[in-house]
Amino acid sequence: MIKEYFHFIKDYLKLAKPRKDYFALMFLFTFLYKMFLLLIPFVASLIIKYATIGDFDKVYLCLFMLVFTYFFYHLFLFLNHKVYGKNMHYCYTNLNTKILNQLITVDENFTKKIPKGKLLNSINADVIDIGDMFDMVTEFFMTLIQVILIFVIISFYNIFLAIIFIVYAYLYVTSRNYYDRKVNEYYEKQKQSNDQYSNLFSQILNGLQEIKTFHMLPKLHKRLDKIQKEYSKNYMDKRKYYVKRENDVRFITHTFSILLYVILVLLMIKNKIGVEVLVLVIGYFESMIAYLDKVIECSSTIREVNVSVKRVNEILNYRSKQIGFGNDTSKIDEGVLTFDHVCFSLKDKKIVDDMSFQIKPNHITAFVGQSGTGKTSIFNLILRLYQLDSGKISIDGTNIYDYDLSHYVSMISVVNQKPFVFNMSIRKNLDFVDKDINHQIEACKRVGIHDFISSLPDGYHTILREDGNNISGGQKQLISLARTLLTNSKILLFDEITSSLDPESAKQIMSLLKDLKKDHTIIMITHKPEVMKLADRIIVLHDGKIVGDGKHNDLIKNNEYYIWLQTRKSVSKLGVFFDDSKLFKD
Repeated sequence: MIKEYFHFIKDYLKLAKPRKDYFALMFLFTFLYKMFLLLIPFVASLIIKYATIGDFDKVYLCLFMLVFTYFFYHLFLFLNHKVYGKNMHYCYTNLNTKILNQLITVDENFTKKIPKGKLLNSINADVIDIGDMFDMVTEFFMTLIQVILIFVIISFYNIFLAIIFIVYAYLYVTSRNYYDRKVNEYYEKQKQSNDQYSNLFSQILNGLQEIKTFHMLPKLHKRLDKIQKEYSKNYMDKRKYYVKRENDVRFITHTFSILLYVILVLLMIKNKIGVEVLVLVIGYFESMIAYLDKVIECSSTIREVNVSVKRVNEILNYRSKQIGFGNDTSKIDEGVLTFDHVCFSLKDKKIVDDMSFQIKPNHITAFVGQSGTGKTSIFNLILRLYQLDSGKISIDGTNIYDYDLSHYVSMISVVNQKPFVFNMSIRKNLDFVDKDINHQIEACKRVGIHDFISSLPDGYHTILREDGNNISGGQKQLISLARTLLTNSKILLFDEITSSLDPESAKQIMSLLKDLKKDHTIIMITHKPEVMKLADRIIVLHDGKIVGDGKHNDLIKNNEYYIWLQTRKSVSKLGVFFDDSKLFKD
């Protein structure tokens, strides 16, 4: 058993990496308060001994010792709790930081291996459980020392009584440990059911509209019912072993309590011991019951927390396909992006096939084509989310993989179709990039959102609700653009940013793009014909190859595939084509 727990504790220490000073202080204070607690039955027996023979001077001295013992017991217990609180905060912060840093680096396969529900439960419950384990480790070892010292003290008075203590402890711990293993087995299965609960409800929240539209509720109820049945079965199995555990260990305790009383009474009848020894033995037996309960409680918690350790390690040990980066920190002067015979495959499927082009600054370059033709993959390659199969991508002549990781992300920014904003104030959303309020106001003025923000009762301190649902899609997009400008990135990537906007918001965004190209390299993906007309250059893609390259007016005359894209009206593929003559004018 001890060997198993050493393995658990080793895994915990490797993951949590508690501070050495906290670790040492916890062991010290736990040892001290438990040693003073161990003295209490001994001092109490001395009080009875001297009171029985009428030596009240020693009774008063022992009473003073009892007060002294209780005082230091509570003092060191208090200090133990203080250090525990500090370590809990340190561990919780440290693990959450590790998980956050890991989530930033994972690839698209991460959520296939670790579902979102399991991830959320790990971030919340598992991290807190791991923080508690530090206290359980110190309690476990120090309480074991208490139990051993009780054996030593009792053997000093009567070796036969000490043997009874040892036999009781062995039977108690063995039976309790067996049942705890079974309880923990079904507890882990309960956690898996909880993960399924969380994952299902997370998906429901993300797809409420579709669920209502397609009347999916009956099937969801069936899925929920299946999870509930699994959870209930695991809970009842766990409860079965829990009840057996409580009954069996109580039976063992009551049996040995009666046996101990009988032996002590017989020893007193034979004048082998005095009443003070009876009080001392009974006091230590009751203390040992409490200590063994504490050992088992700690061991159960350590075993349960080991489940949490495994779950968090599963997140932290996930390894995305590694991409090597250099340490070049030179600035981008011009912002010329070049693809030189680039090939890229995903799951054995050729996505980008021997592609070469050069994108110049102060231009708006648009990639167009049906879904699955490689547009998003080109953006992902520019963002260095994948490694090329062959070829080279460079900026101003420097291979993009030669740039330092943190430096590169400051030079290139992406704005997505559905920009993400945090559930916090507008200013705090912008603070993630630049905390200077003057810079924030300047960026917001440039994108045309400053007047709207100023008109709000709380201005820049207005709290954006989850997913920014208290502002329009266009306003959220503009705030996202302002945040992007604060990065001072030279190259800006725009992925379908007007696809879900109303005509007025789309018009504002397109006007902004014309302004931004004055000092940026603008690259965008679009399905909308009116946005294609805005571009200085259009690169037409099909099956990972370039099948057209030029301006709208030229392509619409002689590129059949581009003409087909302009007239295609499939909402699922390209968006709805409509007359944009009134929407945007040069």
